[in-house]
Amino acid sequence: MPVMTFNKGYVERLIGSKLESVEFEDTLWKMGFSVEGSTSDEISIEITPNRPDMLDAVGFARAFRLFTGKSKQYEYSLKDRKPELTVKVGNAVKSVRPYIALLTARNLSFTEESLTNLLGATDKFTDTYGRKRKKIAIGIHNLDSVSGSIVYDAYKEGRYVPLGSSKESNYAEVLSSHEKGIRYSEALGKRHNMYPALKDGKGTLALIPILNSERTKVTKATKNLLIDITGQSEYLVSKTADLLASVFMDMGADVGRVEVAYTGSRLVTPVMQSRYIAIGTKRIESELGATVGANAAMAMGNRMGYSTELSGTKVVFGVPSYRVDIINEQDVLEDLLIAYGYDNIAPLPVPSVAQGSAEDIVSYRTRLEDLMLGLGFNHMYNSYLSNDPVNFAMMRHKPSEYAVRIKNPKTEAATLMRTWLLPSLMRNVGMSLNERMPLNVFELDMAFNVEDGKPMESYHLAAVSCSPKANFNDIKAMVDAVCSSIGIAYHVERSENPSFIEGRCVRMISNGIDMGVFGEMHPEVLSNFKIEEPAIGFEITLPIPAMKRREIEQ
Repeated sequence: MPVMTFNKGYVERLIGSKLESVEFEDTLWKMGFSVEGSTSDEISIEITPNRPDMLDAVGFARAFRLFTGKSKQYEYSLKDRKPELTVKVGNAVKSVRPYIALLTARNLSFTEESLTNLLGATDKFTDTYGRKRKKIAIGIHNLDSVSGSIVYDAYKEGRYVPLGSSKESNYAEVLSSHEKGIRYSEALGKRHNMYPALKDGKGTLALIPILNSERTKVTKATKNLLIDITGQSEYLVSKTADLLASVFMDMGADVGRVEVAYTGSRLVTPVMQSRYIAIGTKRIESELGATVGANAAMAMGNRMGYSTELSGTKVVFGVPSYRVDIINEQDVLEDLLIAYGYDNIAPLPVPSVAQGSAEDIVSYRTRLEDLMLGLGFNHMYNSYLSNDPVNFAMMRHKPSEYAVRIKNPKTEAATLMRTWLLPSLMRNVGMSLNERMPLNVFELDMAFNVEDGKPMESYHLAAVSCSPKANFNDIKAMVDAVCSSIGIAYHVERSENPSFIEGRCVRMISNGIDMGVFGEMHPEVLSNFKIEEPAIGFEITLPIPAMKRREIEQ
């Protein structure tokens, strides 16, 4: 989850209270956040990925003031504002980065803290929610330095003075030599042959989504801004414009709309269209597990920033335009639970007249766990979620088309369901090198793959041992002990698994089925996980009826 570092004095002025208090931390905890660190000048707060509106101090303060009842600002609207500028979108940019939204913010009075917060928050937003600018990129320009007609299109080449430089460069040079160009060039895609750019009558305003021009640099003295948002999704681009408009409104700016002229269609942004979700009071009470009534439900909605009104037996919640995370009524109900307080939800006993007993799978797991603990291994509990770098690249494997991938992941750290357990264990070892050798870790849990077009899960047992004397004979002895204890007969065949040293790795065959692999870990894998000593490991797919592969319930 992203951790935002805010200037204490700035946030205190925004929320109207001191941060160094039990009340502040208690309220923060009730909202679902926590303080990760604090100095005399700054405070670091962990923000959940579903609240990108809180990645800047203004949005954070807004949510805090609403939750504590210090604010009743529920609606942000620009519906009566006519567009003050028009931006023409060319046809060439459709194949590269097709969507753009813009807005203006006038009559701002920046302080060093507020400007730093704004620029830092937009960088964090585009790095996290915007997937390092692949999905969303934001450009902030000095509006007073913009003149003439504005055009957004893609070009084979171009020149401008990039931000932070006094020398003119062509677009290719910015991508290959500038720090931002090197960092974000992948946002354009590996096969791009056109450069999306925003231009006015004087030339390039920004090479998108890489870097603005020095000509429109924003400083503390800047009063008027032009903001552009670009990306691959028209919805996300538009909602990001709504979010930023609300931030500038809270900063006291006069926010203006911009007409975006596509070929054959026109759109005025920010849209800031109101959206309403009606939920019955009985459904709300069922989710809360308490009789609260419509009035209390409306008050809880207000604490989370919703406008509310009663319509018959339903409460109608007006979704704030800056809440890009609200999709359906389930998201509203989650907010109501936060406002109600999870600590206020009373646990209910589970009525039963049947005597419980352990399932076969539980008993079998216990036997295996006891066996591994007896062999001197420590039990690890890792997440089912992983990503391509950890699950594949760091283990010297190519990404698999049979991985179960997450649709619309919230963070780059969790983009797929892990296909095996060894990468997690290698990461455990890499993070524990200050411990006494040998480092022995194991995990007994599920891995996931796609078989015949269906997501499937299977139980795996995996272990890693790291020490200066770790060798193939040791890992073979461990595997023999495990298989002998649980009654698995197997033979070995040569394996070329790239995670292991060639010639020191075998695959395990049981009843004609490939059930696992063991051997000495490859030096490159060790280096990827910052492990400086030799390591050996094994992973077995358990061929037990109760633990066979089964389809994941949809």
